[in-house]
This record gives sequence, structure tokens and C-alpha cells, in this order.
Amino acid sequence: MSVVELLEGLLRPARCLGCGAPAAWPCCARCLPSEPGQVGPWRLAADPQVPLWALGPYQGGLRAALLAGKLDGQPAALTELGRRLGAALDAAGVGADLVTWVAGRSAGLPRDHAERIGAGVAATLGLPALGLLAPAGGRDLGRARRANRPDRPPPARPPPRARRRLAGGRVLVVDDLATTGGTLAGAAASLRRAGARRVEAAVLAVAPTAIGGP
Repeated sequence: MSVVELLEGLLRPARCLGCGAPAAWPCCARCLPSEPGQVGPWRLAADPQVPLWALGPYQGGLRAALLAGKLDGQPAALTELGRRLGAALDAAGVGADLVTWVAGRSAGLPRDHAERIGAGVAATLGLPALGLLAPAGGRDLGRARRANRPDRPPPARPPPRARRRLAGGRVLVVDDLATTGGTLAGAAASLRRAGARRVEAAVLAVAPTAIGGP
């Protein structure tokens, strides 16, 4: 074992965050098969103009790795999963001029999940990563879901705002998870109003409710 490998093992566990398989951090091939043909694109249910790409469904090992990155002190897992998403997008032939992400508001905890994933995607695709979107107003969606009754949807909130004008171009907007796709649809609309010629969306994990019809 090299010194670098030893130090990495001290800084983070080497096991798969989904099933615990050794030397498979953050997610092993069984929990997260790398099948380029399975990443999409699908139509975003909330805006069929937006092609949606995803590393996999929000279940099993991918769900466990995503939650570990967001909640269990392993944010580096999000960057690594972003690199895997970028590699799958590259194999699928995604074309973009730059990568941005859905910015999260700081509410006492780090909310840079999508930025970390976007950095991994951009680095793998060899594209610039720019923070084009300001955080949306309203309540934090995660907190709202926990506070609401299970039989009621969380309250809607305003879409993310574009920070600057764009002179055309193709933008790939990244987030951690798509459940309804509403946030991504709002982000895409803001980027188009700001001048983007085409907007596509990419997430680590997707729920069936976020995918529209053919």
C-alpha cells in the first residue's frame, strides 16, 4: 500500500457506502453499475424541453452514498460521484459549453452539495464550472419535507435566479437529486431567460416522478 493510499484510508473509509464492499468507495460496481446507456436522456416531467440525465435511480447503494455525502460527513463522495456522472455523460455524448449547479442556501449547515457534484462533472468533461444561479428563496426543501405532514406536498418556492446574462451557449445544470423536477425546471427557465440557447439537467439520482413521458 502506498503512502497516498494509506493517507486516503485515514481520511475516508475505503468501503462502498452502499454495501460495505472493501476498496470500493464511494460505491461499488454492484451497487452502481456504470452503464452509459442507462443515464438518459429522459424528458424532465416539470419541463419537457429539458433533457434529464442521471447516474441512477434514487435507491439502494446510490441512495446510501448520496445521503452519506450530504448528511454523514463524507462530502468528498459527492465530488467522486460527480466524476462518475461526468464519465457516463461523456460516454453518452453529452454536449455542453459549461456546467453550473443549483445553489443551496446556508441554513446552519453546508449546502454546497450540488456545487461539489458539478465540480466533479465539469472536471471530467473538461468544461468550465460557473456559479450562474443564485440560491432560491423560500424554505429549505429538506426541512420543509420533514416539517410537513406526510400526506401533504412541501410548499412551493421561487425558482433559482440567474446571476448574469449569457450570450447563448449550452448549459448543463447539475443537482444532487430530482424528485419532482420542479427546481431544475425553474433553473432551466431562469437560464433561458438569461440568454442560454439550450439547457440540460444532470443529477446523481432520480425518482420516477421526475421523468416525463416519451
